[in-house]
Amino acid sequence: MSKETQQQTKKPIYKKWWLWVGVIVVVGIIGSQTGKKGGNAPVAEGEATSSASPSSQPAEKPAEPKAIEVTAKDYYDAYESNEVTADAKYKGKTIAVTGEVDGVSKTFGTVSVNLKADEYIKQIRCKLKTESDAASLTKGQTVTLVGVGDDKMMFPEVEDCVVRK
Repeated sequence: MSKETQQQTKKPIYKKWWLWVGVIVVVGIIGSQTGKKGGNAPVAEGEATSSASPSSQPAEKPAEPKAIEVTAKDYYDAYESNEVTADAKYKGKTIAVTGEVDGVSKTFGTVSVNLKADEYIKQIRCKLKTESDAASLTKGQTVTLVGVGDDKMMFPEVEDCVVRK
């Protein structure tokens, strides 16, 4: 063996450029596949042509589902009594919850309103759809929030709430 070959040592694998290019490509492919959330839905033939042609009838707005009216206490008690039954009744449905504001908070960018369910620590958490709704609320105020029923974490929750005026 010559001196040149003895002095040349192999580069460690992490210093080879082609390895890093391959790693970046693989991570990019995985990231693009896991980031899809439904994307493009297939369109039926009739739908594609009907939306392009002008219509003589005004477009009908889908009717909003009627909200289930409930007090904060009744909503809380339903989840305390039987979470499975309460989920069947409220989860995923539009509900209008009326109660006394116990506090307004912002956690990790989510604005929440806690409504009292009794005079002690029982409460429900309503996550507001927009931060501007929180500005009009004060502790002790009675308010009705309309949102979508969610499950119980520490307290029963309602998502995407707006203040009913």
